[in-house]
Order: sequence, then C-alpha cells, then structure tokens
Amino acid sequence: MPINNSMEHSILIADDDDSIRFVLTKALEKKGYLVHAARNGSEALACLGAEPIDVVLLDIFMPDYNGLELIEDMRTINSTASIIVMTAHGSTETAIEAAKRRAYDYFTKPFDNNDVASKVSRAAKAADEAKASAEADAKVKRENGKLPQRADAKETRLVGESEAMHAVYLVIGRAAVNDETVLIMGESGTGKELVARAIHENSGRADNEFVVVDCSAIPPALIESALFGHVRGAYTGAEVARQGKFEQANRGTIFLDEIGELPIEVQMKLLRVLQEREVEPVGSNETRQVDVRIVAATNRRLEQSIQDSSFRKDLYYRLNIIPIYLPPLSERKTDIPDLIDFFIARFAEEYAQPKAAISSEAFKRLMAYDWPGNIRELENTLKRALVLCSGRVLLPEHFPTLAEEEGYSSALKGTTLEGHLRTLLNEWVNQNLDTEQSEGVLYSKIRAIFEKTLFEIVLKQTNWNRSKAADILGINRNTLHSKMDEHGIRH
Repeated sequence: MPINNSMEHSILIADDDDSIRFVLTKALEKKGYLVHAARNGSEALACLGAEPIDVVLLDIFMPDYNGLELIEDMRTINSTASIIVMTAHGSTETAIEAAKRRAYDYFTKPFDNNDVASKVSRAAKAADEAKASAEADAKVKRENGKLPQRADAKETRLVGESEAMHAVYLVIGRAAVNDETVLIMGESGTGKELVARAIHENSGRADNEFVVVDCSAIPPALIESALFGHVRGAYTGAEVARQGKFEQANRGTIFLDEIGELPIEVQMKLLRVLQEREVEPVGSNETRQVDVRIVAATNRRLEQSIQDSSFRKDLYYRLNIIPIYLPPLSERKTDIPDLIDFFIARFAEEYAQPKAAISSEAFKRLMAYDWPGNIRELENTLKRALVLCSGRVLLPEHFPTLAEEEGYSSALKGTTLEGHLRTLLNEWVNQNLDTEQSEGVLYSKIRAIFEKTLFEIVLKQTNWNRSKAADILGINRNTLHSKMDEHGIRH
C-alpha cells in the first residue's frame, strides 16, 4: 500500500510492464513517496487529472500511446509536473526527442534503483519550484487582474535599481537633453551600448539613425573609409563612392565602441569632426557638414594609452565632456535578481515557452559568482541553462560552470577540475618558464607540488589513517610512507 502522506511528493508510474511498475513502486515507496501506477496512456492521463502528481515516470512504448507524444497532453493537464522518460529501447534519437519535448530527464531499462531515486528526488524539487512560480503568478493575477508584464523578446533595455545604476540613469537623463559628447567607460559586457542607445532614445534625435561602429572590428586600413566614406577611385577596388558612418548618422547619433582601438592617424581626423562638425571622404578634397551626436565607449584606461602615446590627449579631452562609468556586475550584485528575471522572461518570449522559475540553490550560486564577464556572461549563462533545462525550473545542474562538487555527474566534475588545473598550471608555467632554475626540472617541480597537496588532502580526509589513505590513492602503504618522508608531510 502506498504511504498516504500529503506532505510527501506524489509519483505516477506509467508503464504497461507489471514487473517494472511493481519494482519502481516498492523502491519509491521505501523512499517515502506516494506512488500511483498506470498501465497505459489513458490511465496515466486520467490519474494526472485526478491527482496532484509531482513526478511522472513515463514509458515510451505503451499499448495505446507513444509516450513522447503523450508529454504535451500531460503538460496541458499538469504544467508543473516533472516528466522522466524511460524505455528499454534507448537511442540517441530518443534522448534528443525527449529533451526537445521538455522532458525533465531520461533513463533506459534495465535501471539502477538508486539512480532512479536520485532522479526522482531532483525532479520532485523541480516540481516544487514550478508550483511556487505558478502560485506566485496566480497571486499577482488575482491582485492586479493580470499576469506580471514580461519582457519583449526584442526588447533591450537597462536593468537594475542599485545605487550605482541610479547614478548612471541620472547622467543619462542629463546627457540626453543636450548634444555634448559622451564617453562611456567600463569593462566588457557591462552594457555600454545600452547606455548609448538610452541616451539616443531619450534625446531630440530619437527619430533619426543610431549608428554603431565597433572600432576594434574594422581593419585599420579600412577604418578611415568606414567612418568618413570615400570617393570613386580613392583606392584600388573603390569602384563607386560610398557614404561613411558619420554621414549615415546625420541628425542622429553615432556610437563609437572601443574608441581606444582607433589608429592614431585616424584619431586626428576624428578630432577635426568633433571640432568642425565636418568630414572629408577618403580621396576627396572637399568637406561635408554633418550634424551628429557622438557617444564613445572604451574598456581601456585611456589615461594609460595617452602615457604610451597610443591615444591623443586632445582627443581624450574632446570626448570626455560627459563621462559615464559603468560599474562591473560584481559591484552591483543587488541588480542580479532583476537581471535574472529580465533575461528569463525575455528568453521565454524568444523561445515561445513558459517562463522558467529558478531554484533557491541555483539562485544562490548565481548570486555568489563574481561574473568577470559581467552582464553578457550572466545573459549567456542563463541562455545556456534554459537550453539544458527540460522542465520549468532552472536547477544547479543547469549551471555546470558554477557547480559545486555535490550533486553533479562525474563527467561535469572532471571537466571543471581539468579546467581549473589547466588554468593554474598555465599561469604557473608562464611565471616559471623564463627562469634558469626551471630548466630540466619543470615536471619534477609540478609533480612534487601536486603529490604533496594530494596526499595531505587525502590523509586529512581519512583522519591520517595511512592504510585507508593508501587504498584511496591506489598505492601501497610503504609507497605512501616514502612519499610522506620525501615531501616532509607530518601529522
């Protein structure tokens, strides 16, 4: 008999094999789950409609339904249940198809009971998170008469209510009402283009062009022509005259991203544009007037570039009329929840899927991470997680690059460990490669560091039980004693 405990999660096993249903029922009841069983697809749908099911173990091949085709009907009945697909005929195509239909997980028969129990446990937590998200939406709808407004898939806007971002918004507002040149400074991925767009869209030039130029992406030989245009025959291959970016942005705004990468010889011509508001196309002796607002951005310290003569001091002062500093995400962590919500809603719209929730553990990891790649890294991390996610809840396992050791597959742990070791070794080798002392002893030095650290960790984990430590390391006890003496390891 199932354990009738309303506090426990409710599991539905849908399989036409009596023995499979029996084995799974006993294994899951032993774990304290309330278990329901169905012999075919029709019974499964009926049970799902009558009971508050948290997790469905769904066989693919049943007498009346193909399990994969049943997933959509199940989601219509119960949108928060986690569905785990199981089959005796596993294949790559089946696994891919299950993931495409947003199944939470997948396993093949024969199976290990402990592995199934582990999958069910995670799936049940995912169902809890999905229900909490659905209930929150329902509460908002009851109170406001409508669901929370979701971000449009194409919408790109500044997000954040931190004190640092409020200071940025204030400068944007003041910059928008005049045509002075703006210099936006900040690390890569902090949203400098979004700030430039916000200035343009709130200015009197909003109805005209916003032209973006990535100065680091255009070859030095072509940057002058790209910015100022050229006349026919100006150089080999210039068969027709072409308008430059400044003329394209006439009466609008031009955004010069990574201005610090601009070649020194082009900087002089840009200075003239700033002073005279006119451009001279390559190969022409005539100038053309332009009415354009200039917003520039850089992730470099231009003061340092001035010191090493790669950036003109007079151009820097012309650009830096209204400076805006965008702080890295590590300095505005209170904005991370808003950014997470914005990106999840945006991607839900983009992928035409329900908005995913995020588990508390996954949220903690996102908050604890320093985000060296800033908002762009957070955006890409969430996008990758949503692709990996088969249900409606983002869990820690969907963020393998942020993973802690516990609860992750050995493959993911290995990849993470290898990545950390590779980074550390690369830094260490670079620091020591040029020293005379490193010649001929590089391997022995690294091996000594690695062995000593590994042996100390294992010995501490085993409370200095040398026999147990030797067994874990896969060496005999005499070898362990020798290594401890060699590396000076003492308890």
